[in-house]
Amino acid sequence: MRITKKTIKMLSIISGIAAAIFFIISLFFYLTSSTLDYMLVIAVTIAAGPPSIASMMHSRWQNKIEKATPEFLRDLATASRIGIPIQVAFEHASNRMYGPLTDELKILVAHMSWGMGFNDALTEFGDRIDLPLIKKATVLIIEAGKHGGDLADIFDATAGYVENVNAWTQKRRMQTQPYVAIFYFSVFIFLFIIIVISGMMFSQASKIGSTNVAFIKPILTPDQSKRLFLDTALLESLFGGLIAGKINEDSFLDGLKHVTVLSIVCGVAFYLFLH
Repeated sequence: MRITKKTIKMLSIISGIAAAIFFIISLFFYLTSSTLDYMLVIAVTIAAGPPSIASMMHSRWQNKIEKATPEFLRDLATASRIGIPIQVAFEHASNRMYGPLTDELKILVAHMSWGMGFNDALTEFGDRIDLPLIKKATVLIIEAGKHGGDLADIFDATAGYVENVNAWTQKRRMQTQPYVAIFYFSVFIFLFIIIVISGMMFSQASKIGSTNVAFIKPILTPDQSKRLFLDTALLESLFGGLIAGKINEDSFLDGLKHVTVLSIVCGVAFYLFLH
């Protein structure tokens, strides 16, 4: 299923508004209760969950398009070498299995059949797909065609360029995976430390609070401490998840899935062990 970046941004706005409304309503019922923090976890999930799912669907669609593009371009090169006209070559390509790219090619062929020029149709094709790699490939083909040259060589060269970019992108993602794991590890370590020491620290704080010695009275009650730790864990999940998405997939929107997972983990951990 095709999910555009515009759709993801619109969904992010709607989800953010829904999360804000949910949290504001929660304030009326749980303003002085520790339950408000769990409502905050649900609000974060509402805000980040739907856009993260849409972003993953978009990334999957994008990967299929980019992986199929070199094969498609080489098929065009072969057709051009044996003398098949470019419009006919695109018509044949639109009937082959290139995954989601096939649907976009059918639209391109339809535009050319309605009288749109090859360059204009290709430009509209790149704008409609709205992927940086595809836009660069279409610009290369159009500019090379304008200045003359063998279309077969142009298609082959562009296919090689797309393959190199795909390989570099895949390599970068593999190399940055450990950095994503660091953000997860830091949140898990924080939760582990809090859960381990909470029994000792909070029990001692309760004993100290029950004494009449003013100068050793704790600043925060155990409930206040738990709420502070949960809010800190959520902040770490929010910023860590967004940065992880930017590092690994070059987009903060792709970090929303990390935010969703880490926020839910924090809420469940606090509910099970510190509630």
